[in-house]
Amino acid sequence: MSNDQYNPVLARKNRTDLFSTEECKEILANLLTDKNKHGHLVNFDVVPATEHVGFLGEYFHLYLRYQLENQKDVQTSRLFVKSVIFQNANMEFYMEKMGLIKKESKLYELLNDLKKFSPHVWCAKCYFTRKDLFVMQNVEDMGYVALPSGTRFLSENQLGPILKSLATLHASSIAYEKQEGKSIGVEFREVLYEVSVHPDVDWYTTGLRAVLAVAATHPDVLNDAEAQEFIASQLPRYLDRVYYMVNPSPIHRNVFAHRDAWGANVFYHRWQPQEKRSVLVDFQLCRYSPPAIDFHLVSYLNLEPSRRKKIIESLTQTYYNALAEEMREMGIDPNQEQLSKQEFEQSLKDFALFGAIYNCLAATILRLPDNYLKNLKDERPKDFHRFCNVDRTKDVLRLMKVHPEFADYMYECVGDLLALTYHKQN
Repeated sequence: MSNDQYNPVLARKNRTDLFSTEECKEILANLLTDKNKHGHLVNFDVVPATEHVGFLGEYFHLYLRYQLENQKDVQTSRLFVKSVIFQNANMEFYMEKMGLIKKESKLYELLNDLKKFSPHVWCAKCYFTRKDLFVMQNVEDMGYVALPSGTRFLSENQLGPILKSLATLHASSIAYEKQEGKSIGVEFREVLYEVSVHPDVDWYTTGLRAVLAVAATHPDVLNDAEAQEFIASQLPRYLDRVYYMVNPSPIHRNVFAHRDAWGANVFYHRWQPQEKRSVLVDFQLCRYSPPAIDFHLVSYLNLEPSRRKKIIESLTQTYYNALAEEMREMGIDPNQEQLSKQEFEQSLKDFALFGAIYNCLAATILRLPDNYLKNLKDERPKDFHRFCNVDRTKDVLRLMKVHPEFADYMYECVGDLLALTYHKQN
């Protein structure tokens, strides 16, 4: 996709087109059935969820006003809506995000089933899906809150509830497979496809070129001719291994994996943030893969590299203890599911390269200084499109020169990558 193909369209007239009255009646019926109640819809309203800002979708609150059976008072329930992006969208970009929303909508049907295997709350319930949107519980109304605005990295205490939520998700997926006698990877193959780490995904290849350019300027290898040759000719092929890592493993136990549990996609219990598991949102990147993939993404994306190295053993213990406990409470022996402690630790080594390169790529999006990407999206949509899908190398290198702290972080991330590639073979 090139710059001159950028042609914004308005895919939907306005938010009042989101739902029909019949659809809202269906949503209300599903909501009340969940509460063992009956009632009828009075009216509904759709309001933009201005507290949510994302690059992949539009967010709304759906207010349903209704009367319960044999009651006169009108009650109101607020639900959360995620819709395919429709404002100032390039058509190809719009169609790509339509696929992501369709995928996530389908997966919520599975998530509703997985929630039944554990008493722990780790995911909101979905009440309605359509190919271009879905409606779910409002996480904040469930008593959960997002991290404070501006939070960059998490503490070990904050990572604990996330790792335990993922452990519950992974264990529940195994329990589901044993109960249903089928593989999630097979049953949901059509929607559990790769949407981020693929040679045909512009976001990934554009970011990869930027990371390789940063690697070539890393102080440790800047004047090393052998290293420069490796980065230019061998490192790209070395990183091709990651394309196979994101697929279901033929060796390790696969589970339903979230694949995007960083700070913006988790909510903490308002009154018991440490005791309760975090609620996970945004399931559009899910795959059927080993638990190590989720573990690496959580620890890499939410911690500075130096901090990660110091507490990684403790984090590993926290996750594995929660996984083993959940599985045993579901009547499943981890050792019989290729998930002994030794097997899990081996999988962490086998997939370390995935965690390191994904963290480098994510840094070119998530760690940019001064709300750079948000400002591009709001003020210069053509440049936003170019940065995401065409070329971000010049911007990243320029920002590193202007912002030393951003440069330090990028070099620390790339240092992890070089340690697993160039330095490992030398």
